[in-house]
Amino acid sequence: MAIIDPKYSIGIPEMDAQHARWIQLIAEFRAACESELLKQACIDGAAHALEELLKYTRSHFASEERFITEHKYPYLEAHKKKHQELEAQVVNLQKEIQAHKTGTTPLKLNLFVTIWLMEHIMQEDEKYARFILGKPSL
Repeated sequence: MAIIDPKYSIGIPEMDAQHARWIQLIAEFRAACESELLKQACIDGAAHALEELLKYTRSHFASEERFITEHKYPYLEAHKKKHQELEAQVVNLQKEIQAHKTGTTPLKLNLFVTIWLMEHIMQEDEKYARFILGKPSL
């Protein structure tokens, strides 16, 4: 099991373990395009890594939504909407990379995946964790 960097921990072991795996997949995706972003092999590698990341993201989101439903999180619908927005954005970028519309797609994916997912953990997931753990809101 991957161990999460403490700065990304929300204090709920089950979710922290999933987030650690998610972050590991992000690192694998980024490694696929660390250099020579515009070469076809890199684009193919990024597409494959993105597909794996997207599969895990869908699984994680479903698990997280079940978890926060069980804990009667009052902002469940808003949280689900954030998940749906992310998935729609990734699917659109996936279509771009498959169509080879633009040479900047791998770079956009890299930045999007890294920034959006990390922000989601540190902001949105932190909100439900504080609710479940009985901590005051930030």
